[in-house]
Amino acid sequence: MQLPDLVILALTEGVADVLPIDATGHALAVAKLLGWRAGTIGTAVHLGAAFALLLYLWRDVALIGQGLWKLRRGRIEPGAHLLAKILIATAPWLIATAILGAPPVPGLTDLSLVGGVTIACALLMGVIDKLCMTVKRIEHLGAATALVIGVVQLFALVPGVGRVAAALTTARLLGLERPDAYRFVLLANIPILLVDGGMHALQYSLEGLQPADSDLLTFGVTFFFVLLAVPLTMVWIRGAGLLPFALYRLLVGAGLIALASL
Repeated sequence: MQLPDLVILALTEGVADVLPIDATGHALAVAKLLGWRAGTIGTAVHLGAAFALLLYLWRDVALIGQGLWKLRRGRIEPGAHLLAKILIATAPWLIATAILGAPPVPGLTDLSLVGGVTIACALLMGVIDKLCMTVKRIEHLGAATALVIGVVQLFALVPGVGRVAAALTTARLLGLERPDAYRFVLLANIPILLVDGGMHALQYSLEGLQPADSDLLTFGVTFFFVLLAVPLTMVWIRGAGLLPFALYRLLVGAGLIALASL
């Protein structure tokens, strides 16, 4: 693949995987239009996105590290609490995908269906974000709330829902402030991306496949774009809420329905 091809894959399967816009629908659209699928390069995409999030959220990562260090003395610090919430929110997705496999779910990849789901989820996202209160921060997030966010993410096994979008919409429904909701969803996304990328990398290594130049380039391109996109997304969320993403998803849904007729 040439650099422009890798950029498209990094945007549709890397950046789209950390924004509330559904990466699976974008990947299906690219496959329909260009015949491309990430394949083994998907590992580099996920790892590039994960490392970008680790850098962007370095303060939370440092807090977690500090909390783990102080656990050796039996002291439970805020960082340890935060890690526990992240793992609770992450566990349902990791368990489900280990059993069922990653999306898209076979038989649910019809573009018109995916487009319809995308539009419905976009409308739901916009309404919930507009009507729900913003009274809670991550510090107020309990284990039960984290588990609810994690369980609702499972709907993203259906193409068109979107894991980040589902988690963010649920967090807003439960009263989290928009920036805190997005920050927590990104933190919960890191283990998912690391486990997915790491497991596939290990599998390829056991099969005798070594990282190629295209994998390293894809990692770097994805890392750059995610590191650029996430702060911009946070600015939009602070200023305009989830409305820009809901509108964008309406356009994507309409586009997918149009593609289904080609």
